[in-house]
Amino acid sequence: MNCFLSDDASYQSQIGKRYKAKHMSKIWNSRNRTIIMRKLWIALARSSKELGIDCITDEGILEMELAIDNIDFNKIDEYEKTIKHDIMAHILAFGDLCPNAKKFIHLGATSCYITDNTDLIQIKKSIKELLQFLLDIIIRLETFIEKYKLQPTLSYTHLQAAQLTTVGKRAALWLNDLLDDYSSLKNYSKNLLFRGAKGTTGSEDSFMTLFDGSKDKCEKLNESLCLEFGFKQTVFVCGQTYSRKTDVKLFNILSDISQTFYKICNDIRLLASKGELGEPFTENQVGSSAMVYKQNPIKCEKICSLSRYISNQQLSMSQTYINQWCERTLDDSAIRRIIIPDCFMLLEHICDEFKAIISGIRVFVPTINKHVEEHMPFIMTEKLLMMGTMQGLDRQELHETLRQITSYIYVSEQIASKETILEDILLSNANPNAQKIYEMYKSLSTNPVDYIGNIETQIDKLLQYSRSVI
Repeated sequence: MNCFLSDDASYQSQIGKRYKAKHMSKIWNSRNRTIIMRKLWIALARSSKELGIDCITDEGILEMELAIDNIDFNKIDEYEKTIKHDIMAHILAFGDLCPNAKKFIHLGATSCYITDNTDLIQIKKSIKELLQFLLDIIIRLETFIEKYKLQPTLSYTHLQAAQLTTVGKRAALWLNDLLDDYSSLKNYSKNLLFRGAKGTTGSEDSFMTLFDGSKDKCEKLNESLCLEFGFKQTVFVCGQTYSRKTDVKLFNILSDISQTFYKICNDIRLLASKGELGEPFTENQVGSSAMVYKQNPIKCEKICSLSRYISNQQLSMSQTYINQWCERTLDDSAIRRIIIPDCFMLLEHICDEFKAIISGIRVFVPTINKHVEEHMPFIMTEKLLMMGTMQGLDRQELHETLRQITSYIYVSEQIASKETILEDILLSNANPNAQKIYEMYKSLSTNPVDYIGNIETQIDKLLQYSRSVI
């Protein structure tokens, strides 16, 4: 049976199945999330006891530690069906395993102590993985850029042939945007704050009560939790939840990353249509069920499709933020538990697919050279415009003369002999500047490498910057 299909009559999401994400699946699966939740209860209990809460016992904490991975999801589901509250269902199921801890599990906390802090822990771990994926891609892209740094190719503006660039320079544009995304994500992770233990509506009143009004103990509790879970500090203020503006900023970056992959893959698709680039294509791969010769850029197309989904979730997260009435409304919960893991999962799949593309991309140099050669007479006119002006010709008059000549060549049916046509026109042209243009034209090099400007220096500087960033 096809591994993407199932006999199960219920719907199964394609995320994590067809669009596999090995690392993110380990972070966002239900079992790992439940273990993180229990670690938060254990850390809260242990730190609270150390700060003088006598009703918390060592026996109870030990029971919690020993039962941390003993998870009965059926029991949790049954509790939730009865009481209609997911976190209380987890508390009751955990308490059944820990009779000595049952009386103090969740003491002083609110549900968002568990849900928000767990989200933040999973987000931070996901970002760490995503940064590594991007780093791997950046390194592979650097190698590609170095290899094709000086390979001239037509650039395309308005999707029409323009002046020359190089295959490496075009990829440098891709790298530049990825580096921007990488830096933004890295800075976001560095500055991500923990919600911590802030009580039911962010006032810490429950903990002030437990600690007999000690502000110092409230501070120490949160310092302990940050240390336990790898955050530098908690938020200064929050309502019942940490500000959903934090999620908006995250999704701005995730959207940026997906947009970058979309743009790169769109470029590859366009260049594939011109026969200049091609995705890796395996020996037994089928391009079309009907047209046997097709080698479609399916990986790039898939990346564009999935990136579109991720980019659009930024709006969903913005709407979630602006609808957080006062200290909190629960309409943030359902959408967040779907789109946060989904987008991280899809980004891993996108990174895996793009890594395969850039590692095996086919560069059809003969076709690229052919396109360059066909357009060299046009390409050379920009140098004529510079040289003629420096030799005293009127720049605007020269521009008009060259425009008229090249416009004629463009519509000529003798496309294969553009250079000959250009020379013939210049020699027969009555314009007094024509002879001077012809002399300049004949003095120019016809080597495409002489028309790539300062690209080598630009690329070297970008690669140097890239290595300092990563």
